[in-house]
Amino acid sequence: MPVLIGNYQKRQTVTQLKKVYSELSQAAAMATLTYGDMENWDYSMAGLDFFNKYFTSFMNISQTTVGDVKDTGITYLQVSGKPETGLKLMKDSGNIITLPSGSQIFVTPEISSTNIVTYKAFGVDLNGFKKPNKFGRDLFLFSISKKGVLPYHMDDGESTEVERDRDELLNGPSDHSYQCNRSGRGMWCAAVIMMDGWEIKDDYPW
Repeated sequence: MPVLIGNYQKRQTVTQLKKVYSELSQAAAMATLTYGDMENWDYSMAGLDFFNKYFTSFMNISQTTVGDVKDTGITYLQVSGKPETGLKLMKDSGNIITLPSGSQIFVTPEISSTNIVTYKAFGVDLNGFKKPNKFGRDLFLFSISKKGVLPYHMDDGESTEVERDRDELLNGPSDHSYQCNRSGRGMWCAAVIMMDGWEIKDDYPW
């Protein structure tokens, strides 16, 4: 029975993740009809302003919570179960945008000091305020760039041009902390699931 429940939860997670990814991708495609190619979007904007300009008008948004993530009182977790204290949009200054499904999108209202002209990063919590609020389970990270909407696969100081194979996304490089394993922070977990053809495989840190 535990195996069956676990498999059901994995399928449900992938279905929800793919749905949010599809909604973001469709909104981006519609926004290009108004604002032109994503290559020419203004990535220097603050995160919330960027999302409101390029996505809010093209998505069904049920509620926007403007305020700090810390106001929720929720501790968001790394794959290991340790509190995630370094990612700004999941820490003090993130704003929460809620979809009709209950999924939430996290954006930072501030202008990032890193790669502000190449991409924007957004967090996604598939089941909102409900637990586990943990990377790799219900919490995932995406990027928006000239390449479109993609699971996050970079680290601080890197651009969207970086490429990683599956082993790197899961296990390294050793000088990075975003990898999708039980000792990593888990920001690359969505990239692993997408690379695996929208499946959660046996070596995924569930």
